[in-house]
Amino acid sequence: MIKNDFRIKQKFKMKSKLKFQYKRDFLVFQEVNKILKSCKNYKNILIYIPLKYEINLYKFRHFLTKKYRIFVPFMQDKSLKVVKLRLALDKKSFGVYEPKDSFLQTRIDVAIIPVIGVDAKLGRVGHGQGFYDRFFENISYKKPLVIFTQMMDAKSHQIFSQDHDIKGNFYINPYKKYFRKVKNNDRNISRINSRFHRRRDWIYSHQKD
Repeated sequence: MIKNDFRIKQKFKMKSKLKFQYKRDFLVFQEVNKILKSCKNYKNILIYIPLKYEINLYKFRHFLTKKYRIFVPFMQDKSLKVVKLRLALDKKSFGVYEPKDSFLQTRIDVAIIPVIGVDAKLGRVGHGQGFYDRFFENISYKKPLVIFTQMMDAKSHQIFSQDHDIKGNFYINPYKKYFRKVKNNDRNISRINSRFHRRRDWIYSHQKD
């Protein structure tokens, strides 16, 4: 199955599973919050303004802002920039809501990103526009911890991601949770992985990069 076929199939499934959405949102938020608690020195968190068929962590923003500085993507040309989350939100391209533009420059410690699915390497399958891929390619500082979220389990056993595609450190959905082993020299992420590897409800993605 090629990547685009996988994308179309999973997107159709997501749009058909809008019932009981709040429960799915809360289950994913619980797991994401556990990961964030393990990131002792991480303060700048990138979340997203969700579409109807995406996990909604935005509704928990008031809880997150007690401990973290919250940022969201802002579409700029064919890439993204990071802006501080603030009201009011305007509806932009592809039906995405965004805050006003800002010129604040900051480092992101953790990026929480929606997916339509992932491959066997936890490579992201998104909407095919490449916004996140180009954003990550242009990051000049240490790459942030990447958490993928989704309302259902859509992990493929195939590998169809390319080198420029984002790879997640974690893939969280309401039913299963996966993490990707990282290089040993990344001590911070290795420590977080080690902690969750001891939990029985986590499934390790055995595919190596």
